[in-house]
Amino acid sequence: MDALRHLSNAWKRCFSKVSGVPKFKKKGKDDGFTLDGSITVGFNHIKLPRIGWIKTYEILPDNVTPCGCNYNSGI
Repeated sequence: MDALRHLSNAWKRCFSKVSGVPKFKKKGKDDGFTLDGSITVGFNHIKLPRIGWIKTYEILPDNVTPCGCNYNSGI
């Protein structure tokens, strides 16, 4: 849903002459995702809804409640 919302905003900005035409990115390069809902952060893992605990490579602050999550893998 967020991808379609962002695409809609990009085209609205283009048609109102605020910005240029949206650029489409190649899949697999600088991928990212957005989470809506509650997540739990541990020492080096994150609990995602429906998926469960996922290990991370970086050490995360403990007992933090994020208000919104956007993640870009940077691979």
